[in-house]
Amino acid sequence: MALLGAVTKPWNSRKRFLQRSVLAANHGCGRSAPTGPTARARRARWACLVTLLSLAWAVLPLAAQLVPGYRIEDLGELGGGFARARAVNEAGQIVGESLLPIPGTIERGFLWESGLMTDLGTLGGERSRAFDINKGGTICGWAQNASSQTRPVLWIGGSIVELPTLGGPHGVAWGVNDIGAAVGHSYVSSSVYRAARWLEGIVTDLGTLGGTYSVAYDLNSTGLIVGNADDAAGQRACMWTESGPVNLGGLSGGSWTTARAINDQGGIILWGRPAGSTDNRATYWDGDILSPVIDLGTFGGIESWAYGLNNLGHVVGWAELEIGTYHAYVWDGNSKTDLGTLGGHFSSAYGINDRGVIVGFAHDANGNTHAVRWIPVPEPALTGILFAALATLQVLVFWRSRKSV
Repeated sequence: MALLGAVTKPWNSRKRFLQRSVLAANHGCGRSAPTGPTARARRARWACLVTLLSLAWAVLPLAAQLVPGYRIEDLGELGGGFARARAVNEAGQIVGESLLPIPGTIERGFLWESGLMTDLGTLGGERSRAFDINKGGTICGWAQNASSQTRPVLWIGGSIVELPTLGGPHGVAWGVNDIGAAVGHSYVSSSVYRAARWLEGIVTDLGTLGGTYSVAYDLNSTGLIVGNADDAAGQRACMWTESGPVNLGGLSGGSWTTARAINDQGGIILWGRPAGSTDNRATYWDGDILSPVIDLGTFGGIESWAYGLNNLGHVVGWAELEIGTYHAYVWDGNSKTDLGTLGGHFSSAYGINDRGVIVGFAHDANGNTHAVRWIPVPEPALTGILFAALATLQVLVFWRSRKSV
């Protein structure tokens, strides 16, 4: 309310000034108004000029009091009272998972588009999840079959396509790029899983760093893949290139790291435990060997996590508050913005597209989990700049037309 009052009072005074300015312009600033078509045209131009200049004068100080932000929107759910959004493409299509109404414990992958949330279905089992979507609308995730096995799948053009595993019963496709290549992990036996890539229906074991397990989470348009793989010391962030797996090293000497996403410029977001700590921190590395790994920090708490990254290097995830709850954030390369909630204590962001649209979940005041998107609100200063530009243009038009009269 204090901020609202601070903004409203200056606006009211400027509105009164604007009204007086326009009135004065319409009456020739208090002088006897000449008559005739030329005089009326001059008065009309003066009125337009004074109006635009007054609007620019009124808006620019207000813009200095406001900051760019995001508008949060509830995307709805499939009837079970829970939904979470995972990814968004450039067309604004959103995927995630939601509970069905009966019995309220069965989750299904969904596609949200133009206000409609659609159940993506399964391979004959009960459950599915959708994790990523490319610019062409191909979706990746997992779906259960009739034997309740979790199988890696793609949804293409509304149809579900089962992907092969590495011989084991289960698998998950975590990421898909714009040419339709997918990555994730697949079991090679009943208990061992490896990072996998699927391309044109063929699955490839990406291997490890000498240990037993590995997972691939994301790949970019050039085919670089990131995730984690075991070495002799523990789980390490890993990148797979044409030459094989590359150990990206520990975070500040810590014993556990993973690379969660990579953009087309080679920027990577990582999770990790700093040396001597059991708490996780989100970090960003631009891929240049000479560049530092940037700790994205928290909102006064201990932990932070990162899940999504766009081609502008903007990162989304969640960060802990001092009171122990956590909120979704977006990091723009310089600072983090708290994206807030729907009135509850928790939220997290999972995906961001190059337009700056962010998706994830947020709790309401009753603790219910809603799939949401955060839409960037245009910077208020741009409005003031637009008015100033229009006023300047009108000045030029006015003086040019004056010379021709």
